[in-house]
Amino acid sequence: MADWNDLLSFVRVRYEIMRQRDGELWFRLPTTGERAQTVAVRLVTGEDAHPWAQITSAVGRPGELDLGRALEMAAAPVTGGLVAADGLVLFRHSIPLHDTALDGFDRSFRLVVDVADRMEHELTGADEH
Repeated sequence: MADWNDLLSFVRVRYEIMRQRDGELWFRLPTTGERAQTVAVRLVTGEDAHPWAQITSAVGRPGELDLGRALEMAAAPVTGGLVAADGLVLFRHSIPLHDTALDGFDRSFRLVVDVADRMEHELTGADEH
């Protein structure tokens, strides 16, 4: 069982932190070839009033994507989904903090990053995010 501070320590040991604010952490993960993807993890309170880790990675800007195709692609992964926030289309997944062991976070980070990178590559041809 992990809390937010456990998750912060877990990420700091394994990844190079790009930015950190209260309740938010940004880092980059390598994907395929020379590509890499930025991932953000935020502490959020769920509708159940419990703490969750919300994991997001950008796919692109709404005006630059075929949003219909993006939604179709987002249907394939077993978890997560697409949202639009802060001028970006993001692939997002959330995990309950107190119900998840620390090793479960790495798998979730990978899932979000790999899906977002694959979508970004296929939909934009770029490696911006």
